[in-house]
Amino acid sequence: MSVVSRLTLMAAALLFAEATPAAAQPVQLNMGGSTTTTPFFAYYSAVAETVSRNDPGLNVTVVSTGGFATNVRQLISGQLQFGGVSPDLIEDAEAGNPPFRDFRVLWWAVPAIQYMVVRADSPIRTLADISGRCFHAGMRGSSSEKNMLRIIRTLGYTPQLYPADAADAINAIRTGRCLGQTRTGGLNNVDANTAELALTVPLRPIGYTPDEIAKIRAAIPWMSFRDMPAGVLGAGPFVTHELMVGFAATTRLDPEIGYRLMKAMYAGIPQQKEAFAPFRPVDLVAQTLGVKGMKLHAGTVRFFRELGHTVPDDMIPPEAR
Repeated sequence: MSVVSRLTLMAAALLFAEATPAAAQPVQLNMGGSTTTTPFFAYYSAVAETVSRNDPGLNVTVVSTGGFATNVRQLISGQLQFGGVSPDLIEDAEAGNPPFRDFRVLWWAVPAIQYMVVRADSPIRTLADISGRCFHAGMRGSSSEKNMLRIIRTLGYTPQLYPADAADAINAIRTGRCLGQTRTGGLNNVDANTAELALTVPLRPIGYTPDEIAKIRAAIPWMSFRDMPAGVLGAGPFVTHELMVGFAATTRLDPEIGYRLMKAMYAGIPQQKEAFAPFRPVDLVAQTLGVKGMKLHAGTVRFFRELGHTVPDDMIPPEAR
């Protein structure tokens, strides 16, 4: 083949390459999880897998950041496109210095139910009775502690707080140095350490009165409550609070991409429930719409409306109006 022929073929190939559009690359979405050792990691992985499979134009990668607080920082900086959060961290960011008010909720996945339990031989029968008495509000530095303290301050109660790690708190209750604690548990049962303690030290749960719930909701709109059935530590029914765990993005996430993310995630719910048992009883739409005081992402608003749901006006962000 002559040099001229080769040059002619090369030029034709270049012209064809320029005229033919390249295959569209999937949109990369980095999703902030937590540590790989947490039980939630199976859920994060299932979300990433089902979204990427149900919408080949999206590629979701789970980033093990170490926790929700890191997710919030990396969402603000733009390192993550969406990630695991809780409502209190969004509120803290909005009240920060400088404030960041561009978070948008995608969905709330599962509740972290908070159990307030006290020694059965103590004089504490209502939450108000903790005033003046030793009470462990939650593991030092945890969301459980931070939000229990919010509630205690809102209600004006004044316990003798016992800041400690979980093991120290359990031991203090066992020996009678402290009378009660707040701990995260399962849907209808306390955590394993508290259940073990109850084998030797009789315990009882305490709940909220309607007046207490009204005061808390007025001050902390996003706080959720749960009616617990009879049988927890042998007690009758009571009402406790729960902290939602879910996913948020910022206004940087394009509304169309957010809509596609929601649609692909929702189609994968059966697989996600198979991977993560606590998610199985959840009605995702009802639960998400039930958490007040948080703006939804425009993509979530569009998708929920497409499903036939009414989105409350105070949950609709300006960009979705």
